[in-house]
Amino acid sequence: MSILANLTERLHPVLMSPGSHFSLFSLAGAFCVGFGYLAFRQWRRRGHVRLAALSRAFFSRELMFHRSTRADLFYFFVNIFVTGLFIGWFCLGVKEVSEFVQALLTDRFGARAPSQAPELVSRTVVTVVAFLAYEFGYWLDHYLKHRIPFLWETHKTHHTAERLTPWTVWRVHPLDSLVFTNVVALCVGLAIGVTAFAFGVRFAAYAVDGTNAFLVLFFFAYVHLQHSQIWIPFTGALGRLLMSPAHHQIHHSIDPAHYNSNMGNALAIWDWMFGTLVVPQKESPRLAFGVEEPGVDPHSVTELLLTPFRDVTVALLPQAPAQEALEKRAELSR
Repeated sequence: MSILANLTERLHPVLMSPGSHFSLFSLAGAFCVGFGYLAFRQWRRRGHVRLAALSRAFFSRELMFHRSTRADLFYFFVNIFVTGLFIGWFCLGVKEVSEFVQALLTDRFGARAPSQAPELVSRTVVTVVAFLAYEFGYWLDHYLKHRIPFLWETHKTHHTAERLTPWTVWRVHPLDSLVFTNVVALCVGLAIGVTAFAFGVRFAAYAVDGTNAFLVLFFFAYVHLQHSQIWIPFTGALGRLLMSPAHHQIHHSIDPAHYNSNMGNALAIWDWMFGTLVVPQKESPRLAFGVEEPGVDPHSVTELLLTPFRDVTVALLPQAPAQEALEKRAELSR
């Protein structure tokens, strides 16, 4: 297979599948939402809309050619061509976990009579439960990585981004992806297994190309804008339910007041329940992003890809001489 054919085969499901977390369709949807929001805000303040100013908010030369953005693109290709193969060998599957849980419950409590509820109701319940479980798994994975030093050493790669773009979502170390995939599979598999046992029969969640329909809805609405320079805040009660772009920008902030906050993906409810929520203010506080480590180039291939393996090893060594310094470094970096 030619290099071009291999590239096309890898990129097509990522960019062209409507259920992909990075499809061109959802990127276009998020762009329209962001552009419309900025246009409306500009019109309210000035009585007119300047397209040139709006375009700079999305495509400024400083943003497009910043080393942080180029590093995001590097990790995009690393994850497309390498991480997917690596993860496939070491990850749990949602289906396997759910079947194990259902079998375990059936063995312990006996089989239940199949539910007589309409399929529409049953599948909607399964879709909601699976979505909530995914969101909890996302929050839990994120929380652990900000609290446990050796997990932080892999997750830190994502936080080294100094400019946020939709491609920053790909700035994830392979070890970070490995842990995330397994945590989410456990949470979603457990939820689906319990639901299947409760119904006495398995119902498939409503999905778009294999992705939960509610999750796809958030992809198309605004999730891509969480990694952007555009301040779109959800405040008040809405800010305790949904994770706006501004929520996640606070999560990336280097301000110590924002460390270890806003761990959720689309929903803010788990942060609200567990005390990690910071609701954004209406006006942008002009946040700075990144990880402050003197003498470290956060965008080099070595720091992005190789150093985390070393730092994880050091963090896991019992009574390691550098353990205390490493933990202090991790705490200061968050």
